Amino acid sequence: MMINKETHFERSWKVNKIAKDFILWDVWEIPIVATNSKTENFQSFYGIALETFNKIQAKTTLVSILFTLRFWIDKIFPLDRNINTLPIPGCQETTVKSRLNSEDLEKSKAGKVLKDNNTDLEFRPVYLFDNESLHELSNDTVHGLLHVGWIKKNNNHYTATLAIYVIPRGIYGKVYLKLIEPFRRHIVYPGLMKAIKEQWQEYLLSKD
Repeated sequence: MMINKETHFERSWKVNKIAKDFILWDVWEIPIVATNSKTENFQSFYGIALETFNKIQAKTTLVSILFTLRFWIDKIFPLDRNINTLPIPGCQETTVKSRLNSEDLEKSKAGKVLKDNNTDLEFRPVYLFDNESLHELSNDTVHGLLHVGWIKKNNNHYTATLAIYVIPRGIYGKVYLKLIEPFRRHIVYPGLMKAIKEQWQEYLLSKD
């Protein structure tokens, strides 16, 4: 389910410090429950989330069909001709990773985990900490950030959140974001939430 953006801003996420020029588009609570134990922590969830994203694109689902549709639209309109090479709108930087300090870079586990998972996601890693991760994707329409956070739901359980930050590239990018908004909110992200939940439940059953 979608959650209040102000609640997200109140948390001391690193993304809120390095992406102040980005628009927080949506924040979702991923419907999983974890104990934050050795086998149910953010690192294990992060690996499952990456695996699920890869699988959902490979399977023939409504979500994967939308990814395929975008691919074919790109054959006509230049949506994805410059992947992760253009500067952030209004800046000279091409990645928010350049906004991390040396302590952040040393603390991040992103390189090792992604190497172990052998992922080919176009969303490149920015950082992976003990309770949050950030990926980014830049193309001809938008510079976007995908943030996953680990939060305490109550005294005994934890859950995860998914936040999307964007900066559109001019009028073309703004029109594109407006056009995809109903598909994104009612198909793509609910489908992704459901898939992650199912994969997490399978993971928990395998640990019993």
